[in-house]
Amino acid sequence: MSALEVSTRHFSRKEGASPAENKFYTLIMFDISNRKKYSLITKLLKRYSRRIQNSVYEAYLKPADMKELTEAIERLMGSERYYDPADKVRIYKMSGSCSAALYGECADDDSDLRQNIFI
Repeated sequence: MSALEVSTRHFSRKEGASPAENKFYTLIMFDISNRKKYSLITKLLKRYSRRIQNSVYEAYLKPADMKELTEAIERLMGSERYYDPADKVRIYKMSGSCSAALYGECADDDSDLRQNIFI
């Protein structure tokens, strides 16, 4: 029997050369019932972030990229073809310092998080 992996990570804003270049740790979670819509939102989020659970993504994003991503999510969620009031997307921007306790196998390296998206 192997031991449970336990680690702690600290997240905070990464300062850029200007406020527009600052990068914020961001969590995106969603609950989508339509398979096609689920697939579309997954493809969109993969361009900006890293999947950490089935419907949870994380990224370090700049304000401009955050705006671009949120506008794309709004278009998809509000489209006539895919609109469902029961579907949900939550985006959390961590602008201060925070930490998380991680249980199980988790990537400890932030290097693969896209550096230019803000949500």
